[in-house]
Order: sequence, then C-alpha cells, then structure tokens
Amino acid sequence: MTTSSKGKIIIVGDSFPVPSNIPFYEKGDINHLFGEKICSIFKDADLRICNLEGALTDSNDTCEKTGPVVKAPTQAVKAFQELGINCCTLANNHITDAGHQGVVDTMHTLDAANIKHIGAGENIDKINHFLVFEVANKKIGLYNVCEAMYNQPSKNKAGAFIYDEYIVCREIGKLKTECDYLIVVYHGGAEKFRFPSPQTRKRFHRMVDSGANMILSQHTHCVGCEEYYKEAYLLYGQGNFLFRSFNNEFTDTGLIIELEVGDDSFVVNKHLVNAVDDTVRYAESQDFTEFYKRSSMVKDEDYVNELFNQYCLSELPQYLYAYRSSIIDRILKRFSKKRSMDYLLTKAYSRKKMLFTLHSLRSEQNREVAITGLIELLKKNKEE
Repeated sequence: MTTSSKGKIIIVGDSFPVPSNIPFYEKGDINHLFGEKICSIFKDADLRICNLEGALTDSNDTCEKTGPVVKAPTQAVKAFQELGINCCTLANNHITDAGHQGVVDTMHTLDAANIKHIGAGENIDKINHFLVFEVANKKIGLYNVCEAMYNQPSKNKAGAFIYDEYIVCREIGKLKTECDYLIVVYHGGAEKFRFPSPQTRKRFHRMVDSGANMILSQHTHCVGCEEYYKEAYLLYGQGNFLFRSFNNEFTDTGLIIELEVGDDSFVVNKHLVNAVDDTVRYAESQDFTEFYKRSSMVKDEDYVNELFNQYCLSELPQYLYAYRSSIIDRILKRFSKKRSMDYLLTKAYSRKKMLFTLHSLRSEQNREVAITGLIELLKKNKEE
C-alpha cells in the first residue's frame, strides 16, 4: 500500500521592520505583528518563504541614493525565526541600502538564525540564484532575480542578482531538470500599477518557456492580477506582506500565496491580508472580485497597454525634472569642457539631483516608464 503525501508552501511579498514596530520584531512578538490567523497559516506550512526588503545590520553604513533607506537591527531577525521562515529572497532594490556591509551582515544574520537565503552575495561571483527544497516527496526549485536599481554587484561589492535574460532562461532550463516544480520570485515592475508592463509580461512568458511553473512579481507594492500561461501560474503584483513604505489604497493589501503540493498536483491558493497601522492582519473579506476582473483583462494587450501609457504619462513629471533642459545648456556651450563640468557640479545640479538622474537612467523600470511617457506626451502635443 502506498501512502499519499501532501504539503504546503507559503510565499509572501515585501517584508521588513519599520522604526515603530522594530521592538516587536526584536522580541519575536509575531502575534502582535501578524495576528493569530496568519500565524496559524504559517504554522501549518512545510516551507515558508518571504522577500526580505532591506538590510539587517548594526552598522551605520548607508548606500548613497535617493528614496528611503531601509535597514533594521540584526536582532529583528527574531520575528522571522518565530514565524518559521525557512528562506528569504534577497534579490530586491533595498538589500544594498546599508551598503556592502549591510548585505554581508544580512546574510550572516540569516545564517546564524538558520534561515536560508538566495538572490544576493558579497560580490558578483558569490550570488546563489536558486535552492531546491523537498516538500511532500517533491523537489521544489526556488529561483530569485530582480531588476537593476542601486543594487548592482561588482567584483568587490555586494549586491543582488540582476535579470539577464540569457543567464536567467538558461539557468531556469537547467534547474527544471532537477526539480518537479519551479518557483521564480521576480522583484520588479512598475510601482503601484496593477498590470504587467509589456516588458514584464514578455519576460515572464520567456521564463515559462524555459521551464518555470510559477512566477511571482513583487516590488510593485500593490495586488495586481494573475495569468495562466502554458499551465504555469503568473502573478503580476503580490503586494506587500508587512512593509509600511507607503500608506495608501494600493499598498495596504497583499497576498499570501499558498501552494498545495500533492502526489500528482500543485494547487495555488490565495489569501488577502491588510495592513493595520504597523501590523498586518488576515482580511475578513476575502473578496477577489476586482482581482479576477483585472485578471480577465490581462491578455487584452491593447487595453493593458493603454492603461500603462496613461500610468507612464502620470509619472512623467519626475523624469522631466531629472532630465530637464534650460538656458543652462546655452551657458555651458560657452565654457571649456572642464568649466562646463565644474558648473554642473556646483551650480546646475545638486548631488541629490544627480543621484536621481543616475537612478532614473539605470533603473529598467524607470527607463521604460520615462520612454513610454515621453512618447505619449509627444502624441498629445501633436493632437493638440
């Protein structure tokens, strides 16, 4: 007689302490942070995965950047231990917020807590892209990759695993031969936009073509929509788990993804959670009406592209600010190359403005949004 085997895998999105709840993380007070229902869901799982959206470090080092610096004391790892987290994905845009030392400290802290991690490393050659776990007698592959922001590694600097289609698709194809089910956690996409950009959707399809069975998009800070492509499950926007970076209608809701592993089946279940002050709670109303409505439209490329174009247009002012041109251009033409550079460094741009310009040009998401927004603006000018 053969005995059937079943298991559960829990995957949650962006998770990290903020100053107001750090004491609860350090005490491991998961009932306060996550509530009884969420804790019970984690307790019943065989494998628990979360995206650690920042650096756990006691160092005062920070990355020079624009935007928030996300870091917390190493003692905050206690809440992740108490919640039973088995693995943290680190390929995200905030893992380098505390600089090289912050990445190293984060990995050492997780190692000491017996929590596995993938997606970041102390240099470009020491980043582990994937792990294989055994759940219910099935080999489950976990692969982690992100878009480029401030998080790029080098030969002597820590960073995250940045998406390179050739490398990613080749590795996914090889990894799929070693496991029964392959999960990709992808950190990228347009923030607070509930659909995939054309580039994101194309990337997801290519990863499925290479062997991925599930791809979860994080980083967007909002619950998006889902798609089945060649029987693979694609989630475009998992939303935050407990990451209070913004407070608005988009970022107050997230999804717990539960994968049921059976002898011959893999079933995806979803649980809505809501932010409550600096904690998260299981949503009383598990209402997926709007989610399924969006999901029914995701294959309508004209509809989604138009929404994306309008989103890009609304985001364009910040990019125009970064790329602005003025009488300064004519002034610089009169100067020698050295004097022009001196003027840029001392008069035309503050260091913060130069950092934002660098960020806007380097980030794949920002480039795509800016280019599409400019195209839409030129269309509107032509029509008017």
